[in-house]
Amino acid sequence: MKLFRTNLWLAATAAMLLTASCAQAPDAEKDPSADAAYKREHRAEGYREAQRSNVTRQ
Repeated sequence: MKLFRTNLWLAATAAMLLTASCAQAPDAEKDPSADAAYKREHRAEGYREAQRSNVTRQ
């Protein structure tokens, strides 16, 4: 019984963590500015660094 409760607790914790970490993007048709802000916040760090650099391609 103790093992069952432990497994149940672990499964519930994993489910909560998985659902909490997934942010749903706003609908672009209803609110374009919220959609753009969401996309800016979720860009990869390498993309942000590339945008900050002054490197030019030759």
